[in-house]
Amino acid sequence: MTGTTDFNPPMAISRRNFGQLLGVSGAMAMLPWKLEAQAGGDTLVFALPGLVGNFEPHTWVGFGDTVHVMDTVARGLTHMDFSDPLPQPAIAEGWTVSEDGRVYDFAIRPGLTFHDGAAIDAAAVLRTFQRMFDESDPTRPELSFALDNLGGPNVLGFETPDEMTFRINLAAPDAAILGRLSRPDMVIISPTALEEHGQEIGLNFASCGPYRIASVTPNERVVMEAFDNFYKGTPTVPRIVMQVIPEAVAQMTALAGGDLNVTNLIPHSNVDRLEAMEQIRIEQSAAFISAMLAMNCGVAPLDDIRVRRAINLGIDREAIVQEAFFGKAEVPGYITPAAEQGYAPDHQRHSDYDPDAARALLEEAGAIGAELSLISENSGFWPRLGQVVERSLNGIGLNVTTEYLDGGTFNGRLFDPEAHELAFLQRSAFFPDPDGRFSPLFMTGTAGADSITAQSGLPEQARLDELITAANAEGDPEARGQLYVEINDYMADEMMPVAAVVNTFLPVAVTTNVLGVNANALGTYRTFLEGSEFTG
Repeated sequence: MTGTTDFNPPMAISRRNFGQLLGVSGAMAMLPWKLEAQAGGDTLVFALPGLVGNFEPHTWVGFGDTVHVMDTVARGLTHMDFSDPLPQPAIAEGWTVSEDGRVYDFAIRPGLTFHDGAAIDAAAVLRTFQRMFDESDPTRPELSFALDNLGGPNVLGFETPDEMTFRINLAAPDAAILGRLSRPDMVIISPTALEEHGQEIGLNFASCGPYRIASVTPNERVVMEAFDNFYKGTPTVPRIVMQVIPEAVAQMTALAGGDLNVTNLIPHSNVDRLEAMEQIRIEQSAAFISAMLAMNCGVAPLDDIRVRRAINLGIDREAIVQEAFFGKAEVPGYITPAAEQGYAPDHQRHSDYDPDAARALLEEAGAIGAELSLISENSGFWPRLGQVVERSLNGIGLNVTTEYLDGGTFNGRLFDPEAHELAFLQRSAFFPDPDGRFSPLFMTGTAGADSITAQSGLPEQARLDELITAANAEGDPEARGQLYVEINDYMADEMMPVAAVVNTFLPVAVTTNVLGVNANALGTYRTFLEGSEFTG
């Protein structure tokens, strides 16, 4: 997460007064950047942490400027807006599934076009997906991850049974594929633009979302204009400017001065003060972001489930909510947050804090005084979180030392099972399908199960693989959700490869003259601004 500066602005403030409080005056109190147009009226301004300017979807791997822009200018076959737990029609107006769950037929909405005027039909959709599938495609970028994120080897191929029907063939049933199709890397690309620009499509991007790109200035801004042929109709706000404002102080200056309308980059520590400012509204999203403590089950003493259970019981999560997140977080159940299918209130027992029971388990396992290393990233909320976890675990009789590392070093250690013992993990909802937190992290053959937790070596892992496979094969949404309830309980009761630590969200700050911002999406890094409008 970005934004680590703790700064408390006054409740009512002008841009110049804000600058005086920072110790500067006059021109120095002005923002270090200049907008093409004043925010408000016909232009909504959104803060970006940075901007490379390449929007290639098939190499997208995480957060940052790319996902904000992609979500605003592109769409896929399905859409998940974080208010409905089920996938909704998007470029596809509907779909059918074969009785064996292996064939998905998508009916493409008639009359739609891409931003460049090219018609959207089954052949156009096929062009995007074949680019994922065909490694010899000359437009395919190096290090394309899209097919892996859609389903990897389970995806057998694609067909167009008729002009407006697109088909996906699977080796085994996968009910999560409808949610995966709403990911940022599953958006439909204009075939005309793709043929013209090839591997440079990310610099010349054309899709079919609610806005089209009008101009890009790397490291500064993206200007986007409302698209008249969006499947939900023309957005109310005619123009969006995504402006690079990486520092928290600059964002708050811009909000106070009316130069910025929406940001999800504000630190948790500033929420209460900003909320008290009459020109700013804080919109709290559901807590889709999960922080977990991964335990390397392949090294002693963590290979003993009694030690893993003791660690889970020994974490003071209420202290984490208050000290690391300033009250802007929730005590979790287990893997699935309360906002998603697969959660049950009974899961809260998996996060009970019982230091006496934890110490007793450590004594039984002969692990009192055991030395353990915890690795953590050194930015965002992680140092505050690490302090509380280290204090909690040392309080039950362990000797935990935390190493705070830059992102590259942290990832290098995280994916090497011989280079870490305890490690923090974050999982967000790229799409709010329950499987998004299980198959990618905890199935045998994934980096999570094989390297981060090394749980694939546990005898209980075979049963977990069976449970996840069965859940993915279940076509009934209610029954499928119940299977994930059982998967949460099985992992917690029988394996405990991770301890759920906290569930949180990105605070969303909005100027009070803007309504309709999708805070649930922004609270977990997704950016759907087409419902926004100015008041008055």
